[in-house]
Amino acid sequence: MTRGSENMTIRIVGDIRRGKIQPSLTGNPIVDDALLQNFCDRLKSNLNAIQSPINIIADHFFDPTIPTTDIILMDKQIIHDFPGDLLLPFTIIAVDHSDLVRGNVLNAVNKLKHLENGDPCGSKTYSK
Repeated sequence: MTRGSENMTIRIVGDIRRGKIQPSLTGNPIVDDALLQNFCDRLKSNLNAIQSPINIIADHFFDPTIPTTDIILMDKQIIHDFPGDLLLPFTIIAVDHSDLVRGNVLNAVNKLKHLENGDPCGSKTYSK
């Protein structure tokens, strides 16, 4: 999973800590940090086992006014907080809230494989 000759970056958005919309996983930033880091670590382990190294980061400060070519895995509950047209410029894959909390990366890995193959990932996937 690379974009051209450079490594891909995947941002995990499970909470947002600035702006008008500030959803969180649990309401506790320390717990949210630990849960999102666990999800990132598990996803990185799964993807790096089958692909070249991929940068995976927890993004607590997602801002839809700042463009990025990164792939964004976003909590479905957060997607519902934004008007759909605001997210259209991004490549966003919806992730179940419970998967983020429990560190279950299987669905995310499968959706990323579909995205790489050019297949649709689901109804809540936004793509450029």
